Amino acid sequence: MDHTNKKQPSSVNDTNQDIAAWWQHYCLLSTMPMVRCQIAWLESVTEAMQLEAELFQAIAKSSEKLTLCLTDDKENCSAKELTEHYQEMVKTLTDANLERFAKVSQLSHEFRRSLWEEI
Repeated sequence: MDHTNKKQPSSVNDTNQDIAAWWQHYCLLSTMPMVRCQIAWLESVTEAMQLEAELFQAIAKSSEKLTLCLTDDKENCSAKELTEHYQEMVKTLTDANLERFAKVSQLSHEFRRSLWEEI
């Protein structure tokens, strides 16, 4: 009887590697939903930060127009022009803020939808 053709038992090292590979595979599968939820949350936070940046940009532009009226044309900037610039600034900021509120209210719905899709 020839024992050379018989399959030798795998070493302990090979068995450990197989178990580690199996564990890693299932461990990653179990954490994927949590990672996808974190990604959805980070995307939602990023959108909120972009909305805030757009509001700050509107504030800066409006303030710049009013400041230019006050500093560049001190003699030519009448009370009427100053009032017009101020009213334009208030309207721009109000519109930007209302748009921001509308988009922010949608964010929570989109975030919940993203979470449900991941679950």
